[in-house]
Amino acid sequence: MNVDQHLKVANWHIEQARLHATVEGGHKCGCPLTDSYQQIIDQVESGNIVDDDK
Repeated sequence: MNVDQHLKVANWHIEQARLHATVEGGHKCGCPLTDSYQQIIDQVESGNIVDDDK
């Protein structure tokens, strides 16, 4: 993906997270927690955000 595409996806995910936090009864975005997403979460939580190209 290019920069613009990454930013669009990130903005969409931020909006989904806001809805999860604010919609009464729970918001269902349909995003599965995949192994790839879990790896990203683990990297962010560890403070070790890496370049995917390496």
